Amino acid sequence: MLATTANAASADADGLNFFAGKAQGWFWYHDPRELPPEDESPPTPPPAPVRKDGAETKAKHGPAPFSVAWLRKQMPTLLDRAIDDPNRENVESYLYAQRLVMDKSQRFSEMSQRVVYSDPFLDENNRVPIASFAKSSFLNGIDVAADRSLKALAHKAGLWVFFDSRCQLCRVHAETIEAMRKKHGFVVRYISLDGKGLPNIPAWVPDQGQSRTLNVRMTPTTVLVAPPNHFLVVSQGMMAQTQLEERMLVAAESEDLLPQSLLADVRRYDRGVLKTEDTHDTRVDGDDPVAWVKLLKDKLKGRY
Repeated sequence: MLATTANAASADADGLNFFAGKAQGWFWYHDPRELPPEDESPPTPPPAPVRKDGAETKAKHGPAPFSVAWLRKQMPTLLDRAIDDPNRENVESYLYAQRLVMDKSQRFSEMSQRVVYSDPFLDENNRVPIASFAKSSFLNGIDVAADRSLKALAHKAGLWVFFDSRCQLCRVHAETIEAMRKKHGFVVRYISLDGKGLPNIPAWVPDQGQSRTLNVRMTPTTVLVAPPNHFLVVSQGMMAQTQLEERMLVAAESEDLLPQSLLADVRRYDRGVLKTEDTHDTRVDGDDPVAWVKLLKDKLKGRY
């Protein structure tokens, strides 16, 4: 019984082996002695790393020779070496590095000049004339526009002038204020802090708390007053008439007391200047010079 079972198991195994190897055919015979030996050769070693040229390796770890970055790094070392040990080789190497800097600067300057001459947005002469005859006309235009703006401001605002009878500078300042009053037509109110007047002030009123409200700390102090609630301190201390007029225009601009059409003629130095909001455009790729240069040119077209 056991023998029969063993023979059956052996037959089953042979049958399975037959079906597993059926592609070998009916007359297949396998001699185990004919099995090819296993390939026991060692694995192919990885290729040895290629030794890179010294100059190529060094270039990856430092700036290129004679570049600006190289000069920035080398020149302090060369200078220190030449000062500590001023032999011919050390001094010569530093001076040649310095010569390289000057030559690069000259080439940069020459190309900058060519670029400026060919680009109207970069030529400052298109903003403010350089020639003396044109410059005088430019400045005269500013003066005319300033006078026109101050006369317009005199219809909207007046001046409070705080003084003290013991203040010597207040007398000189009063003369400046009177000249402005006659020239531009400002209404002026002189306010005495000590309740006394000055010989060259035709009419004045005593201080009734205005100085405390406006935090007046010295005399003379000039305040631009535009009803109903604009009180702008434009000067504390004496100053020239042109300075005072300039400050009054700045104060008027900050409080929108004058139209931009008038102020534009006064602010002629703003011609061709980018506005702050022009530089807040985040759509441009900052790493692409062609893109952001084009953006700036487009912005500048509306500034002339």
